[in-house]
Amino acid sequence: MTIFETPRLRLRTVLEADFPHIFRMQSDAATMRYIRPPTTDEQVVRERITAWETYREKCPGLGVFILENKSDNAFVGYVTARHVDFNPTNTEFEVGYTFAPEWWGQGVASEIVPPLSQYLFEKSGTPRIVAFTDPENAASIRVLLKSGFREVGMRQIYEGMSKEFWLERS
Repeated sequence: MTIFETPRLRLRTVLEADFPHIFRMQSDAATMRYIRPPTTDEQVVRERITAWETYREKCPGLGVFILENKSDNAFVGYVTARHVDFNPTNTEFEVGYTFAPEWWGQGVASEIVPPLSQYLFEKSGTPRIVAFTDPENAASIRVLLKSGFREVGMRQIYEGMSKEFWLERS
């Protein structure tokens, strides 16, 4: 199911057919460099995808979504519009993104972050969205700042400290 589109991209729900692409990304050290250690265990990735689906069922309209190129349906990556930590009792909402290496440097993040943020504002009703990135991920920091987020400090995410950014509803 399509969630929304941008000039080049389509955001849609995750399908079983997406597993090979998600596994390829989550097992790739370069792709996961700023997120968490990569895994080569297919079962771990399948369990994550199952958890994504469970969350989406509990929180309709939120979760992890696939990003694909509209012109040829090529897999671009996946994005999140969710409660922080996938915890529905958490009052904070987060956007996140992970792209396949062949799409790096093509402006995908700058194209998707603003409409994804607007989508999350509409679905959640929250007055503020958070985003996190590794302090060394200069490209992601630039995208967030360009998209109107402001840096507010550091926060423990996954196994390390991340820069925390806020975007206030306008």
